[in-house]
Amino acid sequence: MISFEYRILSEYKIKVAKVDTLVKSIMVHREPKSVEAKDASEFLDIMINEIDQFYKNHSEILSKNGKKPHARSRLPETKKWLDNIERFYELNPRRRPRK
Repeated sequence: MISFEYRILSEYKIKVAKVDTLVKSIMVHREPKSVEAKDASEFLDIMINEIDQFYKNHSEILSKNGKKPHARSRLPETKKWLDNIERFYELNPRRRPRK
């Protein structure tokens, strides 16, 4: 049976992948000033707001598993989240992401 924590982590991973894919497609679009690219940028803003809200709602689980807010996130990082993330990487040094 899938735990609630695993479900949260999986959903967050999918949301991050969607945002990264959309960003990549916007960056390599052949006409960056076109209506299509502008609409995609607006949709990206909506997706970033959604991922921020998801992180805010489930921040305790995500931060305790070493997940930071997305790089394009507009959330201010809190001391509690950073402490949880550092504690996770101290206990699991091999899981630290490469820089």
